[in-house]
Amino acid sequence: MGLVLLLGIFLLGVVEGSATALRLLIWPDYIPQEVVQGFTAQEGVEVVIDTFESPEEALAILRAGGSKVYSVVVIPDCYVLELAREGLIAPLDLELIPYRANLDPLFLFPPYDPLGIYSVPYLWGTTGLAYRSDLVGQTLDSYAVLFDPKKQVGPFLLLDDMRETMGAALRFLGYSANTTRPEALESAKALLFVAKRHARGFASSTEAIERLLTGEVVVALAYSGDVVFASDPRLSYVIPAEGGTLWVDVLVIPKDAPLRELAHRFINYLLVPEVAAAVSNYTRYASPVAAALPLIDPELSLNPTVFPPTEVFTRLEYLLDLGAELKIYEEIWQALKAD
Repeated sequence: MGLVLLLGIFLLGVVEGSATALRLLIWPDYIPQEVVQGFTAQEGVEVVIDTFESPEEALAILRAGGSKVYSVVVIPDCYVLELAREGLIAPLDLELIPYRANLDPLFLFPPYDPLGIYSVPYLWGTTGLAYRSDLVGQTLDSYAVLFDPKKQVGPFLLLDDMRETMGAALRFLGYSANTTRPEALESAKALLFVAKRHARGFASSTEAIERLLTGEVVVALAYSGDVVFASDPRLSYVIPAEGGTLWVDVLVIPKDAPLRELAHRFINYLLVPEVAAAVSNYTRYASPVAAALPLIDPELSLNPTVFPPTEVFTRLEYLLDLGAELKIYEEIWQALKAD
């Protein structure tokens, strides 16, 4: 559902006290219907799902009044502390989420939520290069195919995600994806403007996979689960030698959310091993619920694209909250998209 239509919902007065359904804001096609129906059967309450196409759209929705509309929101991990500072999300009542004990300890006190009080992990994955191995004719292992015109192997797409695309450029230059060094960001900006001139545009990860499958492009920055979900032997996926992102999509409750107690029960429900496994099997992303792993399809749980081996983990980093320094990223991104 687009932002304009969502703002229309706000104007119709979907506010706390009048809500009769739990409203969930989430990525498209990111939760199986059977899971939604299971919660409805358990609680006797309808779940209404609205979607966003980019992290920036999700943030805009919350800032435009969505914090009073949605009971539960799925957002990328790096925005948790930013939303908390803005007063748009509230600390969780962890006593109402006892199944949090089912989580892998890796996700209990992560760097994006050090006290573990604002969010609960929903799914996790990595961001790397997806490419058509049959059209490229070689194994790729570097962001050079995006950022070095002399090493590009064919038409490519840039990911419509500020932190991920800028992070890839920074890694290619030898910096952390979280750096705030002015000279690093200026170099990344110059690199991205050159890449944009050569690219076939910006696209969401799912759109990028679709355009890879049609052969319109041969390389794109994409999320691991979208590659696995496509289930096409012509697609390959790699975390480049320069590194990639370990990301977590998390569940948060807006500060002014309606049906807050029900929202906690919904989050708790998603941590039931059978439910978490169903979500993972459907989306093809990794579950943070350790107790769900034996229930996940072996073709998924044994797939190194979904659950990377230790060697790959050493080349991954979280995208961290940058505080006021994020403004520099936003200015570069806005200039890049407007040019």
